[in-house]
Amino acid sequence: MKMKINKINKPFVIAEAGSNFNQSLKFGKKLIQRAKKCGASAVKFQLFKAEKLYPDNKKMYKIFKKIELSEKMFKKFKEFGDKIKIDVFASAFDIESLKFLEKCEIKYHKVASSELTNIKLLKFLSKTNKILFVSTGMSDINDVKQAIKILKKYNKKIVILQCGSLYPLSYEKNNLNVLNNYKKFNLPVGLSDHSLDSIAAVTAIGLGAIVFEKHFTLSKKLPGPDHKFALEPSQLKNYISDINNAYSCMGSHEKMFLPEERKLSRRKSLYFKFSQKKGSILKRNGYVLKSPPLGILPRYKNTVLKKILKKNVKKNTPILANHF
Repeated sequence: MKMKINKINKPFVIAEAGSNFNQSLKFGKKLIQRAKKCGASAVKFQLFKAEKLYPDNKKMYKIFKKIELSEKMFKKFKEFGDKIKIDVFASAFDIESLKFLEKCEIKYHKVASSELTNIKLLKFLSKTNKILFVSTGMSDINDVKQAIKILKKYNKKIVILQCGSLYPLSYEKNNLNVLNNYKKFNLPVGLSDHSLDSIAAVTAIGLGAIVFEKHFTLSKKLPGPDHKFALEPSQLKNYISDINNAYSCMGSHEKMFLPEERKLSRRKSLYFKFSQKKGSILKRNGYVLKSPPLGILPRYKNTVLKKILKKNVKKNTPILANHF
């Protein structure tokens, strides 16, 4: 059974704009627009205050102050997303920012890996009644269990994202089998993907992932900390296409004889050996086995033998249940 969370029951791809808007309203809007054209389901930014993240570290404070997103600008991004019909939201790192996001009426909240053990933040988020995407980088299973326990107290609309907080992340450090452990929480799972291509995401589809987050930029050559390992538009478009195609490959849990296979297969089915009239009884000498298998398969012959025909039939016509 496929896990569902509201309308998220097929691949949901979040284009992580992060700080890649380069402090420009125009540039940020272009990011949002291009993400939509690439097929992204939503665009996410990061809403933090440098002085709260690094109050005692001047070097890190200066770096993060330069890439800070103002509430005013985020509101403009959200309004633009609404206008072109793509969801825009943000990961917040303090309660004040979360309260602001609630006022903006965003549809989703994101728990960044760095905040997985931020109890105060988790308790606030648990009461928002919004879909919560929870990244699990820089943590172990006990951290994850604690976070999910807190969030589930008031809110079960949670998606757990496997994540490795390295940029970029090598194949062997994706540890996608962890998704099998996360499914034990009986919640949807996904991948916050820091690798450089779609291999991890396609593999994650096979393990039940339905939500994917990928860093996005207009150009890897732009200045800033996150552009180099982000996907450019053509790459994001291919990434989303690969995910959707992989999801299509998953198909059904039921093993079935495909209609197209019936038309082309060398297997045999029951055909009328000669023309017969309405009211006739189908006898053992009244059918023959032929290819392609468009009629009743041989193992089910006893379900129609000695049955009365409801209509006239012609020689070499496939025998079907509705003939009786």
